[in-house]
Amino acid sequence: MDLKKNIEDFNLVFFDLETTGLDVLAGDSICEIGALKIKARETIDKFHTLVNPKKAMPVEAFKIHKICDEDLRGAPYFEDVIDKFTNFLKDSVIFAYNIDFDLGFINHGLKQMNRQPMEIPAIDILGMARKTLRLPRYNLGEIVSFFNIEHSGKLHRAMDDAYVASEVFFRLRDILRESSLDNLEDFISLYGLNNEIFRARTESKIYLVRKAIEDKVTLKARYLSYQNIMESDTIKPLNLSQENRFFFLWYESKQGKNIRISLDRILDVEIV
Repeated sequence: MDLKKNIEDFNLVFFDLETTGLDVLAGDSICEIGALKIKARETIDKFHTLVNPKKAMPVEAFKIHKICDEDLRGAPYFEDVIDKFTNFLKDSVIFAYNIDFDLGFINHGLKQMNRQPMEIPAIDILGMARKTLRLPRYNLGEIVSFFNIEHSGKLHRAMDDAYVASEVFFRLRDILRESSLDNLEDFISLYGLNNEIFRARTESKIYLVRKAIEDKVTLKARYLSYQNIMESDTIKPLNLSQENRFFFLWYESKQGKNIRISLDRILDVEIV
């Protein structure tokens, strides 16, 4: 997959899961999968299935998505639908609102089958919203209200939430278009799931930054500022720190100011 291509040149799959709860490690399971495949902003394919979670539906979960035990009685098990779903995702870029949650459930199910986790370009729309908008809350309902997105009124069902996620992405995409943010590689750097594809991009930047600090040389950097403006500058890197899984670069600008920026906002670096 050519990561330098415009993100809208790919098939884009927006998906959502409904589950029996929030903690996959505590035994919660998938009970519904919904996905839309979009090309040129038109839906070209859909995927939907209920999934038998092999357990009774907790009352708290039913109150949210209204999926009951009777609905799931004849539904297929995860292991019976996962191959169809992964085939649906083939050669696509995938998106979800809080994708770490959704792919966490998918990959846990694959692990239970002694299979490898999915390694596919994956973009988190929640992360996009947090970095692009200034809102008090970022739950899907708040974002829908902010953008005045029309929908069926059935949030917390997989197909409806997948549709809303796609609408949110394209609204954010159009805001960011003014920043010349277009290629898939940049979207992965800024909003990608922490998988092998994301880490490969990050490790390459870390190597160049650390080498520049060690050799006391400058870097030419292209980055998306916290005002969502694309900038290019020659910088003197001073220090690279890590907070949880996030890396931050302190650098000296041409104006002599010390500035801190998240490494994922730095899209290209080149030793001068």
